[in-house]
Amino acid sequence: MTATELMAEKARRLDEDPTYRAEVERQEAERQARVDRERQAEQPLVEDLRRLGLNVNSVWDLDKVPDSRPRAIPVLLDHIRRDYPDGVLMGIGVGLDDRSAHAWWAELRGLLRGASRDVVRDRAASALATCATRENYDDLLTFITDEALGAARVYFVRPVNRIGNKISPGQGRSVLEALTDDAVLGKEATTVLKGRGRNQ
Repeated sequence: MTATELMAEKARRLDEDPTYRAEVERQEAERQARVDRERQAEQPLVEDLRRLGLNVNSVWDLDKVPDSRPRAIPVLLDHIRRDYPDGVLMGIGVGLDDRSAHAWWAELRGLLRGASRDVVRDRAASALATCATRENYDDLLTFITDEALGAARVYFVRPVNRIGNKISPGQGRSVLEALTDDAVLGKEATTVLKGRGRNQ
């Protein structure tokens, strides 16, 4: 079924099936209520960002403000440690996922290690993987083998490969070859070794 056909089928069901329509409306009401709760919860963060001159209505708006990340990252690092709903923490973490976060490597590393919530660990890992450079390679090797980090370790597969191979031809590849049977990392390591996807 094509996307157009799928949309037509959905429209037909909304028009003809009251049970389906009620379920769609219930799900949309729940989604909107969650968005409203998150918008309300993130107001202290939004106010701190505005104090920096970043005119945003939500943390998710940072990508609309050119060069906002270097200014925002210290505030984001402060707020990601607070008790926000997961959706807000995800938005904060997306804001941290920028090459400019490298200046805060130690803070991000501490956040990864100390996170009690999966969403924070996941976003810290993603940010570290994005901003990693050659000088961080030893940390990357530590992260990728630390089973306490769970599924967040998958973010380190590509930077370990990319940076390791720049340090010495085949160095990153050899690390990934040892991970192909790993329950968490095996699929991603195999994909990279086969030359698929980005950032080989």
